[in-house]
Amino acid sequence: MAYDNIKLIINQQDNFTVDQEGYFYTFDHDQDSLLQKTDDGNTAFSYPFDVLLGNTADDIVKSTEYNGVYFWTLQNLSGDDVSIKRWKIDNYICKLQQTFTVLSGTGPIPGDHIFDSVAFSVEHYHTTLASGVAVSGTTLYLDEYSDHSSMGFTTTSGDPLPLHVGPNSNGEEEDVQVNTTISGGVTLVSGTQYAYASSDEVNYYTHIWMFNDYDGVASTGALYKLDAYTGDYLVKYGSGAYKDVGAATFYNVDSFTQYGDVDTLAYVKGTNMLFINTTAAGATLPYYGSMVMDNIKSDEATVRAVYDLAMDDQNVYRLQQGATYYGGDEEWGSYNYQLSSLDAFVTSISLAAYPAIIAANQVSTADIVAIVKDQFLLPITSRLVYFSDDNTLGEISGGTPKNTNSDGKAQTVYTSGNDATEVKITAVVEQT
Repeated sequence: MAYDNIKLIINQQDNFTVDQEGYFYTFDHDQDSLLQKTDDGNTAFSYPFDVLLGNTADDIVKSTEYNGVYFWTLQNLSGDDVSIKRWKIDNYICKLQQTFTVLSGTGPIPGDHIFDSVAFSVEHYHTTLASGVAVSGTTLYLDEYSDHSSMGFTTTSGDPLPLHVGPNSNGEEEDVQVNTTISGGVTLVSGTQYAYASSDEVNYYTHIWMFNDYDGVASTGALYKLDAYTGDYLVKYGSGAYKDVGAATFYNVDSFTQYGDVDTLAYVKGTNMLFINTTAAGATLPYYGSMVMDNIKSDEATVRAVYDLAMDDQNVYRLQQGATYYGGDEEWGSYNYQLSSLDAFVTSISLAAYPAIIAANQVSTADIVAIVKDQFLLPITSRLVYFSDDNTLGEISGGTPKNTNSDGKAQTVYTSGNDATEVKITAVVEQT
């Protein structure tokens, strides 16, 4: 059984992203086109570039992001430099809108820097109009984000936050600038060019977050924050947690019950995906949490590289060159996506006895505790756990199955037999 799907060409299509209609996109430097692909590997459409990517190793796009309006790309250049570009599909052409070249040792970044980066993301937000807007309207009422800290964003050149409004029912769309925030909405610097209805889209972005294998010139790793409108350097966070990062994205997730829906910068480190709270960035970066993934070979030691990352709804798409299915490793001659889910499911169950040694007198007992957790290391509640033992003289006297509580714990009791021997107790939990 073959498990390959989108079949992206190695060293030519090292990047991908996904839209909300289920299409995958990759920047192809040989064809100089943005390819729209279905999940069976077929090319549904091709958008030629208005400028050429080129045809050298420096021209290969290492990561692609889509923020609902624009495509963004990251390319490693010769001389330890990085290029970040913003693109937009217009009249069946993928047109370059803006280019930021992050230079080593020069430019707006203070001090010397070496750049070796293959992972980045754009901090972006999505909402809809809570009510219609007439032509020349100067007030937008929004379903979300009107009181969000990102609405106070001002570019390093002093310009207020631009919002992308539309398209409306006629396919019209435009950029407007926020003047002030009001209860439930914003006022604009100048009126809208077109009229919009309730539920028409409003999108905006603020920062570029770029993972680098260097912190300045030290090969210890750092996360760089840039102004997404000017490309200006803002700050960097040095940490080994940001070294050797091959994939990242920005998405709104609902997997952390204590936070609710959160906008998060997600990145892959080893066999985990970590989620950063960028809006609370200060001297350090706080995390919402972490998620374990299955990008490890059957030897339980070799980690599979993840080359790019995209999310849609509760699906996490990881661009890989192989995967492990049912204990067997499958290697591909192309890049394909492997799925993770943002929906909670059982990934671990641990079992302990208290005390672990009891007398073989048919009276002594031990509390048997199973702890069930999901891929975010959060407890799974109200799930049946079935206990059994391999000793015909002892017994699970506390009853089975048992439901997990709010801590993910299910507890029963084992009563000893009258033979002095090791007893194996097994706990099994249902996935649904």
